[in-house]
Amino acid sequence: MSAWREAFRMMRMQLVFEIWIGTLVLVVLGVLWLQIPDSHVWEFVFSILFACGFVALSFWCCSWVFKRMLKPIEEERWWLQWILLATVVVAGWLLQMPIDRLVEHRELYAGYWTSRLPHWLRWLRTYEHLVILQEWVYFSLRLIVVGLLLPVAVVAGASRIRGNARRIFGLWTKWWYWVAALVCGWIAFALSGKLMNWTPGHSLMSEILSLLVRLGVVFTLDVLLVCFVLAVIVVGLRRDSSAQIPERSLD
Repeated sequence: MSAWREAFRMMRMQLVFEIWIGTLVLVVLGVLWLQIPDSHVWEFVFSILFACGFVALSFWCCSWVFKRMLKPIEEERWWLQWILLATVVVAGWLLQMPIDRLVEHRELYAGYWTSRLPHWLRWLRTYEHLVILQEWVYFSLRLIVVGLLLPVAVVAGASRIRGNARRIFGLWTKWWYWVAALVCGWIAFALSGKLMNWTPGHSLMSEILSLLVRLGVVFTLDVLLVCFVLAVIVVGLRRDSSAQIPERSLD
C-alpha cells in the first residue's frame, strides 16, 4: 500500500497538467490527420509527412514524460529510444490482434454458449449478459497486455533496457502493480462508457454542451488514471532488489 501512497505523492499538479495538455494536443493532431484527403498525390504525400511528424512528436512526448517521472541516471541515445518505443508499439499491436479476433466474434460466441447452457442457468446468463461478460474479459486481456508492455516502454523511453530488465521483471511480480493497473483500467472502461452513453437534455444545444462536458470529464479522468499507473510503475522501477529488502511488507 505504501507504493500507492508514494505514487499519489509523485503526481504533481504541474506534471499532470502538462500531460493533460500534451495528450490533448496529440488527440487534436490525430483528428486533423484523419481529415486530410488523399485524392491527389500531394495530399497523400502531405498525409504521410504529417503522420511521420505526429509519430515523432508522440515519441518525444512519451520520452519527456517518462524522463520527468523516472529521472534516470543514464540515458540511451534518442534515436535508439525511439526505435525501442516503436518496437514496444508493434509488439502491443501484434499481441492485441488475437483479442481483436475474439471481439469480432463475441456475438457468435454468446449465441453458442447460450444454447449450451443448462435451462436453469439461461435466465441468469442471457445472450446480452454473455456479450457484456465477454467485453469485460477481452478488455481485461487488453489491460494485461498493456500492463506487461508499459513498464518496458517507460524504461525504453527514459533510460536503458540493459541493466533494467531485472527491475521490469520484478515489477511484473508485484501484486500492487497489477491491482492498480487493472482497477484503473476497469474504472476508466466503466465510467467512460456510462458517461458517454448518458445523454441528458433533448434540444440540439443541450446535447452538444452535454457531449463537450462529458468528453472533457472522460478525458480528464483517463489522464488522471494513466498518470497514477505511470507513477506506480516508476515507484516499482526505482526499488532495486537491494532496496526492496526492508520493504517486503508491500508483498
